[in-house]
Amino acid sequence: MSRKTRLYIIAAVIIFVSVLFVVFVSNFESNVMDYKKVVETDVSRLSLFGFRSFLGEFEKQVSQSLMNENISVPNLSALNQKLSQFCSFVVWLDSDGNVVEVFGNPPHEDLYEDNMIQAVLYEDYGTFYTDLYALDDGLQIRTVTTLRSSEKKDLVFVAGKNLSKESFTKLGQLVQRAVFFVSRDGKTFGEASPIDEGLLRKASESHRPEVDLTSDSKMISVVPFFDFQEWNVKGFIINHSRVERFKKDVFQLKIVDLFLFFGCVILLIVGISIVARRNKKALYILTIFSVPLLLMIFYGYTFQVPGVLQKEYSDYVHAAARVLGEFGRIWLEDGQVEGIKQILNVQVLLSKNESIVSSTLRKELLKTIGNWVAVKKVGDVEHGEVLVNKVPYTYWRLRSNQQVLDVVKEKTPLVNAATKIRFSGIIAIVICLTFVWLLGFSIRNADRPRLLRATLIGYIFLAPALIHLIWWAAGPVGFSFFLAFHRWNVIDPAKPFVGLDNFKELFRDKLFWNAMKNTVLFSLQVPIGMFFSLLLAMAVNRPTRSMALLRTVYYLPAVTAGVSTTIVWRWILNKDFGILNYILGIFGIPKIPWLTSPRTALIAIMLMSIWQALGSQMIIFLAGLQSIPQAFYEAASIDGANGFQKFRKITLPLLKPTSIFVLVTSVIGSFQVFTPVYVLTQGGPLRSTDVVFYHIWESAWIELRMGYAAAQSWMLFLVLVVLTYLQFKLFGKESWQQYF
Repeated sequence: MSRKTRLYIIAAVIIFVSVLFVVFVSNFESNVMDYKKVVETDVSRLSLFGFRSFLGEFEKQVSQSLMNENISVPNLSALNQKLSQFCSFVVWLDSDGNVVEVFGNPPHEDLYEDNMIQAVLYEDYGTFYTDLYALDDGLQIRTVTTLRSSEKKDLVFVAGKNLSKESFTKLGQLVQRAVFFVSRDGKTFGEASPIDEGLLRKASESHRPEVDLTSDSKMISVVPFFDFQEWNVKGFIINHSRVERFKKDVFQLKIVDLFLFFGCVILLIVGISIVARRNKKALYILTIFSVPLLLMIFYGYTFQVPGVLQKEYSDYVHAAARVLGEFGRIWLEDGQVEGIKQILNVQVLLSKNESIVSSTLRKELLKTIGNWVAVKKVGDVEHGEVLVNKVPYTYWRLRSNQQVLDVVKEKTPLVNAATKIRFSGIIAIVICLTFVWLLGFSIRNADRPRLLRATLIGYIFLAPALIHLIWWAAGPVGFSFFLAFHRWNVIDPAKPFVGLDNFKELFRDKLFWNAMKNTVLFSLQVPIGMFFSLLLAMAVNRPTRSMALLRTVYYLPAVTAGVSTTIVWRWILNKDFGILNYILGIFGIPKIPWLTSPRTALIAIMLMSIWQALGSQMIIFLAGLQSIPQAFYEAASIDGANGFQKFRKITLPLLKPTSIFVLVTSVIGSFQVFTPVYVLTQGGPLRSTDVVFYHIWESAWIELRMGYAAAQSWMLFLVLVVLTYLQFKLFGKESWQQYF
């Protein structure tokens, strides 16, 4: 190898590894930042949960103070003094809106016209409504109810208190974010920062948390706060999270990776220098020296990036534990499992004496809960891992007296993000191996530039087909193998690993094996069709003008759209109006329910398939017949052989390679029959035409069980491999070795 060639190869290595590093780093950062936005969305729900807890705590204090009290007009003043411990103001109104008793500094607006008071007037006595109000002097919590006095008068009770600044500080410490509130009219409460109005509008329209990254390295999450009726947006809870520490950690990882990639480049250059002296072992030596690079990619995509995601998720888990430890008992004692689910986007189980009394999970899922594994305890809250229907969840457990509150949340976003990254790693490793192979080939043939140039030009022309093959064939095959070991539903984001469960279910699935039986019966039409195709090929194997037209006519079904011909056959096979029954009726045969009887439906599809395959099989047999030298037939004629003897001793033996090709491809095609079944019978009647390919389609796109359908596909593949092997053995080695 010349020095110039060696420099070119070293430059190619440096460029390739540099591009690989840039792609890795950018992919690393984009995936981690995308997942951090998901985490910030969940953290913003924690802040909303805290605000709702402030309202619930105040409502509970007021309701407990009014419980068992003698509500009478003369006693209202003393009752107000009792409520003054936690209320900034108390107002008693009669049913007409007139003030009966006042304590503290009530708001100046007409309280009676407030929507919350108007709503509570239509409720039963003792029903509380609580809401948050943005005033000029701060945020105010108000709760209202209607009560019946001992004088038989209806009284409207209104109490309120200001939300202190310490509440924002307390909530910020729990979620480790800067938390503040922005009202619908733009007033801010707490240590506020500038907020993009477009982000507020987006959250208001979507009714869900929205996250954005600002130019000053802050992650802003906005969650809308609804009124007591959950109808109108009253404001927005804002979380500010500085990402300098996060970016610093990412930068440190980049530096470490840079040095590792740099070391991999040096090793590859050393390998190239060694290979320059031993060209014959170029690929072997380069593969050894590329192992560190492959290990680096494997480590980065399998452990490093998912590890950063896990760290972000762990921070959220600890924040949730702190928030639940601070506010969870308010919801636990009231049994508000639906409220917790709605705010935190989780599932909730409430137990008493080790028996579930309330749950947001379906009963079917409750039976699948298992493998509770405690990880850590933060304050009074224990958190850990649990499986629900084999889907990994994180749980938080809070105990209060004999009651236990379990909050469980899917780890699906984390699992899916990690899986996506690992798939990227597999692609990167394949690209690296391809590059090493090309490098080894180039070094080994460095002294043969014409061969390298011809190879390069050849692969440039092959590139479109190769890319298509890898993307649309090799890729889906590998992905289907991955699916076969997962419970994969296109609707459910959770796609857990289930091991061999799909295959175990497959062996117990009577419907699948019924479909396999129907497919085997359907494939019996293959030798019948081959027989007629061969006869047809022999009939048109004549050099006459009419033969060209006949060949075209016979081949037309093969090039006509399958759905179109199937629809035509549906009319041909119609019991009452079909032409086939009409012809049979001429000979006195009664009408046959071709497509509606379990006895004849599969036979009808077989007849149509034989007709549809005649043209393509005829062309292949015709090519095989025309490849037989005429000298063999002339010699047989001289020896006195008749037509049948020529067919048996010359045609059939020399057509063996053609026959096995037609047989193998036709059997594989018969096991993949779909269009006639879908158009004519949809697997019926009574599943008599439910073939394997249709059954797989039904599992995938009707039942939406992609993983189970993939397992069935691989079982079909194994069956076809066995059948193909048996066909090769049946015909003998001499009939198929020319194809390999």
